[in-house]
Amino acid sequence: MKLNRLIWGFICGIGLTASAADSGSVWKEEAEKAVKPGALKNSCTVVDDPKAAGGKAVRIPYDKNAKDWSHFAIGAGPFKMQGETVLTLNLKGENLLDLSNGPKVFFYLHRKNPQQRLGDTTIIQGFRLVPDTYTPVKIVVDTGTIPTDMTAEIVFRWDNPPEKYDKPIAVLLDSIEIATTKSDAPTILSVEPAKPRFSTKDKAVASITIANPSAADATCDLTGTDCSGISDKNEVFKQQVNLKPGETKTVKAEWNHGKKLYGHEITVDLKRDGKTLDSGSGLFTVFDQPLWLSTANSYDNGKEVRDMHSIFYVVPATFQESKRTVDFWRRSSPGMEYQEFFSWSPGDISDLAPSEDPFPGGEGGPNVWYRSKALVQKQTEMLRDAGIWPISYVNGTCWADSGYKLFARHPEWFIYDSNGEVSHYEMDSRETYRHINDLSFDPKKYNMIFFQACLNHSLPKVQEYIASQYVKCAREMGFRGVRMDVRYLEVHPGERDFTGREIAPTNEEADRISAAAVKRIKELVHKEVPDFTFGYNYASPEEVRDMPLTMKERCAGAGWMLDEVVCGYQDPNSPYHKWDAFAKRMTSWGDHVKKLGGIYQPFDLRRNGGKFAVDRLYSSIFRLIGGGRPNGGWYLNSSLPFGDMGRLSTRYGELFYGLSREWVSEPGSLVDVKSSAPVMWKDMVFTNKTEKGKQLIVNLVNPPKTAIEENPNSEMPAPVPNINVTAGQLDGKSPAVAYLLYAEATARGQEAMLTLKPLELKKSGNVASVVVPELIAWKIVVFQY
Repeated sequence: MKLNRLIWGFICGIGLTASAADSGSVWKEEAEKAVKPGALKNSCTVVDDPKAAGGKAVRIPYDKNAKDWSHFAIGAGPFKMQGETVLTLNLKGENLLDLSNGPKVFFYLHRKNPQQRLGDTTIIQGFRLVPDTYTPVKIVVDTGTIPTDMTAEIVFRWDNPPEKYDKPIAVLLDSIEIATTKSDAPTILSVEPAKPRFSTKDKAVASITIANPSAADATCDLTGTDCSGISDKNEVFKQQVNLKPGETKTVKAEWNHGKKLYGHEITVDLKRDGKTLDSGSGLFTVFDQPLWLSTANSYDNGKEVRDMHSIFYVVPATFQESKRTVDFWRRSSPGMEYQEFFSWSPGDISDLAPSEDPFPGGEGGPNVWYRSKALVQKQTEMLRDAGIWPISYVNGTCWADSGYKLFARHPEWFIYDSNGEVSHYEMDSRETYRHINDLSFDPKKYNMIFFQACLNHSLPKVQEYIASQYVKCAREMGFRGVRMDVRYLEVHPGERDFTGREIAPTNEEADRISAAAVKRIKELVHKEVPDFTFGYNYASPEEVRDMPLTMKERCAGAGWMLDEVVCGYQDPNSPYHKWDAFAKRMTSWGDHVKKLGGIYQPFDLRRNGGKFAVDRLYSSIFRLIGGGRPNGGWYLNSSLPFGDMGRLSTRYGELFYGLSREWVSEPGSLVDVKSSAPVMWKDMVFTNKTEKGKQLIVNLVNPPKTAIEENPNSEMPAPVPNINVTAGQLDGKSPAVAYLLYAEATARGQEAMLTLKPLELKKSGNVASVVVPELIAWKIVVFQY
């Protein structure tokens, strides 16, 4: 990634304008002068506005009767474009909603010969703009290293406002500027670490792509600096690169990451004669346990993107589609370390290495997709080559034809009720399914899975069978782990074995048997596949109240613990419907799971995110503060000042996932926060032990205006200025330095940025205090002792 597309703190010694390439304006115009005669349509007008540069602006309102797909469009050029071409629009809003339903702006660049269109988009939302002021909004398009004549097209298109929102909404456009790179100096196109995570035994590896747009040979030096922790940086490589005229070259760099755990950023400077021409960077992590640092973003709500996540679902996909999906997620989520294949197998636990090829995926359901065994193997191999951990979803019950056949061979392996019945079977559908290969077979008449039953996990033979299935899943299909659902190696009171005997009469006995089963199956699998990982649904406090031993054993060895009950907390009757209760639930339970050795993954509201944008934002913030890994990705909206939580939690993962991080349930006199408006912080204080000493981590959150899903217009609270944060002593020591860390904008009206900067520390006796200039949604103060 180009460094000037990232925002840097002071740590690596590089300022915010890191790229040394020259850039300049190719077109700058007041909006009303750029409009061609007769071009205004869909209620767009030129209006007087004393705050506009020329006293006039183009007003672009939402018009529900608009007949074109676009509400407003202008064009200009041709201009000679090169490198990163930046469109800057100076905009003001009228009654815009804070987080949603603004106009989309498309910036297209057209080349005639050969024909080509490049472009990007952004959404103009109210909280992006400073109220009653013109705010610059930028869109950046990479046009390549060779100067090219291109025409520009700028299109505004409105989304529909909510049904109950009846205010007239509009944006006013004051002026437009297009700037592009004007340099023939060599440039860095990308810095890409080979994996999202390296082990402590690996060397770090990255591919660096450089281009020479000039007509002369170029000899340059590449210098790499590895930044980690809060303040560590080490120059780790320096190598010379020779480039021919017009050449683009990818070079490989290797270096010793020093076995420093958690997040790293490799920054690369391209120099000639000691002068920095360009810079770039890439993120990676260092940890021996797979998935411990895995974190990711969801789709960018500030742009238009196609669905990329279902490629590894039930539906079949080409290898090329899979590769594009992985490349997409690697770019948008540098910490994403795993992909889960959901519902791919014919019968889950009873068929995790199908002999049939092609085979029916989707747990043997009626409208299945047939999948190629070879393609699944290629997909998992491709993921492993990219450093991504392929995981198989496993429904722990025996389904469909494979489950029925296992039952026919081993009825003594299954669980029965007091009437001697297994969970579910339907022999008429079984008879229909027997004719699946007949030309007369009608899938519409096969409308259910005809068999589903639970194995008796207390039996050694069943444990050995399950372990063998997982080993086959790894060796034959290429998966490196499983996530169990529905049944996850447990037994419950009331369940009976083949003889009618109750397996575990009490909760305590069921807990003991279940914990032993989990432990033995993990041991059996790890004898054959040592790095195989395990994940489990049903990891919320509500679900494991009667099974503490099993919960402890499942967490042991970095079990992936899916807290699924969270997806219902939007219910007004939920005790966690209020955000303060939700936040404490995340921090307390996340801390508990980590202390048991587990990896905490709380579901989002409604599984895929709350009903309104504000709910998706705050759910992500509180789950991440609690040490959670995302289910589906953190909320991301590049058009708003709230930032990239995936990048934040990758680079500074120690502050969220550190083995020594501990929740401070009662801050007492250790921390005090004073502000002119309410700020959430008391249940979001942590200590952390690092190589350089202890840290005190204080999360500051601007409180949501309402409870969960009671804010249909996603209104945001006003930013809170000048927050005073005071820290007391830890282990008899006072803070030595303090830092402010955030992924949001420094102030409203600016672009979101990943920033780490020192704060002025004022000491008074045993305490020290800092001032946070402005809190938009979430900022973090880190005191170093």
